[in-house]
Amino acid sequence: MTAAHRMTSHDLPAGLGSAVDEWVYDLGRTTRAGKGMRSALFDAVYSSAGGRDEAVRVATGQALELLHEAFLVHDDLADGDDQRRGQPNLQGRTTARAVESGLGTETARHVGQVGGLLGGDLLLVAAMAGFARLPVPAPVLHRVLDEVQSAVVASIAGEYADVHGAVERELADRERALAIGAAKTAAYSVCLPLVLGAVLAGASDEVIDPLHEVGRHLGTAYQVIDDVLGVFGDPAETGKSNEGDLIRRAPTVLLAFAATTEVWPEIDAALGRPAPDPDTARELLRGCGAREHAVGIAEDLITAARAALDSPAVPHDVRAALAPHLATALERTR
Repeated sequence: MTAAHRMTSHDLPAGLGSAVDEWVYDLGRTTRAGKGMRSALFDAVYSSAGGRDEAVRVATGQALELLHEAFLVHDDLADGDDQRRGQPNLQGRTTARAVESGLGTETARHVGQVGGLLGGDLLLVAAMAGFARLPVPAPVLHRVLDEVQSAVVASIAGEYADVHGAVERELADRERALAIGAAKTAAYSVCLPLVLGAVLAGASDEVIDPLHEVGRHLGTAYQVIDDVLGVFGDPAETGKSNEGDLIRRAPTVLLAFAATTEVWPEIDAALGRPAPDPDTARELLRGCGAREHAVGIAEDLITAARAALDSPAVPHDVRAALAPHLATALERTR
């Protein structure tokens, strides 16, 4: 039974109809099980900083992954994507079921969007409940919830900035593109797991502050690589389209760099509406060096993360536990 099933099976009211049962089932099918990057980062810090409570370790890891899944569902909804990890996502499955039941295309799509919105909400509430129920002293729990709230606010604001930046007349420059990535991804995906690992292990702010810097740089590097894969990646390997970010003109460092080159008018025309040509835009981006530029930025961010991790305040065991994550951050293919 998945986490999504566990959190709804005892609370789901009776008599709502088979459509609700199918929606909850699809929510479970599209919620990843197992240990993900965020819980792995948390484990690395928590264990190496002296954390020994297995109940705290497991519950925090699960809450972090539920939070991630909630944001993925909402991110797909915001981007209009019907697939995730090479399979229909919650929105896609809900839409398909509505079509199969005989609803028209527009009505089915609306039902799918509502299914995605409410499914993401359900996961978010479950994640927050998981954090709130951690078996730790009240002062520690308050600190945890403050960190979680800060990360959630940053991510939501960053996601809105991403969506709005894609439709603004003036293209986001490099600094703003990086700021959006730091807010929507780094804050909850990397900073939060590292900081919670230290807080729950009883580390001091002297340790936590540099870990926050490590998380900001590492998480932003992850987002930059994700942007590169979103344009140049193989959909069969990444599990998602390599056209969506181009078609919606996502505010990335790729486009920010391209806008400073002489080929920008051609890229701008290729991405023009109502018939954008992502293939042509991709080749122009490749030719002008946008991919190499973005990868270089990610490399610089990892260098900055290593510098922050080398702070004398960070215990040797914590540095050793996080070193492999920095070493492989640029090797992602999906």
